[in-house]
Amino acid sequence: MQKSIEFLSENLTLEGVISIPESKDNIPCVILCHPHPLYGGDMYNNIVIDIAQNLYQLGIGSLLFNFRGVGNSEGTFDNGKGEVTDIISAYKYIATLPTINQAKIGIAGYSFGASTTFNLFLQIQTNNIDINIESFAFIACPSNNLQSLLLSNTNSNINFADQILSIKKLFVYGDLDELIEQDLYNTMLRDFCKPSEIIKIDHTDHFFSNEIPQLSNKIGDFFNSTLK
Repeated sequence: MQKSIEFLSENLTLEGVISIPESKDNIPCVILCHPHPLYGGDMYNNIVIDIAQNLYQLGIGSLLFNFRGVGNSEGTFDNGKGEVTDIISAYKYIATLPTINQAKIGIAGYSFGASTTFNLFLQIQTNNIDINIESFAFIACPSNNLQSLLLSNTNSNINFADQILSIKKLFVYGDLDELIEQDLYNTMLRDFCKPSEIIKIDHTDHFFSNEIPQLSNKIGDFFNSTLK
């Protein structure tokens, strides 16, 4: 089953599309967050769509949605701050659906969506945001954003490094991605986010040119193992 939906984020109405495998109840679900809206990113991004289709084949539901100010979603771009609230609102919407297993909800973000999702991930640890996310996947999260978010949040909570250890998380990037400094990326993840799974896909860039099926399979495998 696939249908268009709307939900509120603060006082804004956001649009989305939910896909739920037919004849299934108590299913896991993944919220998918799109790339940068100022560069054409929206919920119909080809990578986001391909991941959603892969998840569906695995019996996992998905919610695609447009951040505030994108498509028919109300509001204006908020440089990542209000967009974190949008993800929380998407989670709260998903959690009300009777067919969804509330204990088996994941979030995946691509590029800007990965940075925003990573910001939420850190805020859950440091600010005690009351949402229950089982696992996270961060796809092509730019190094500069990853570094600045880690430093700003670790400085605010001395127990941060201990708190994040229990969260299931996956980082995926292409070895030719111009927005990722691989040595810095791997060092930061080793020092701040272990244990975590890090996958490098060879011979591809920030857009996973010619490797989107492999990317979707990696994301599907991760959520199939963490949400079922």
